[in-house]
Amino acid sequence: MRAGVSGAVIAAWLCGAMAWPAMADMTVYYHVGSWDAFSGPGDDGKPVCGVGATNPTDHRSLSIRFSVGGDTTLFQAKKPTWNIPQGTQVTAVMQLGLDAPWTLQAVGNGQIVEWSLDRDAIELFDTQFRRGSSMTLSFPQGNEPPWTIGLNGSTAISNAFGRCVTDMMRRAQQAAAPAAPTQPFGQAAAPGAAAVPAAPGAPSQPTQPFGGTKP
Repeated sequence: MRAGVSGAVIAAWLCGAMAWPAMADMTVYYHVGSWDAFSGPGDDGKPVCGVGATNPTDHRSLSIRFSVGGDTTLFQAKKPTWNIPQGTQVTAVMQLGLDAPWTLQAVGNGQIVEWSLDRDAIELFDTQFRRGSSMTLSFPQGNEPPWTIGLNGSTAISNAFGRCVTDMMRRAQQAAAPAAPTQPFGQAAAPGAAAVPAAPGAPSQPTQPFGGTKP
């Protein structure tokens, strides 16, 4: 199973303070098991929803994030002791529980290795993420030992991720919706216009000193 370095919009519901860039701008709003859910502005200023887990011993971390308005679900593995030349092609292998491993073509830079999943792949990943008890992440081209990441609370953290994405997408759509056009007049008849007589027998309508629209 493969995923490219770029993917499509997230369809599934999917931290530690030292885990990823711009974390100072992120707010951790939920924690379960070894996982945190966070949100905030990304490096480009667009809203980001994400989840992540950090090893408290050596601070290596895995985060999964979605940028509202973007088209990728980004995975980011980070370890403070890594020193990867920029743009290095890295093979990463993920296995969730007893499911078939994912072999991924990633890109390394400094302390970080990144890859992303397309829409169909992230749906399948989420299914495995929810039902698995642990995740193994390995890098067969290097000498980094395999990582084992617990998935206790994965369903709850996935639900929190999904709610964040839904809420932020709704806000973005509302902000982008065009405002109703305004007019410099009310709906009352213009000065000097002839009044239209009421039909015989029709009750007269009360008059008001204002138009039909509010300022």
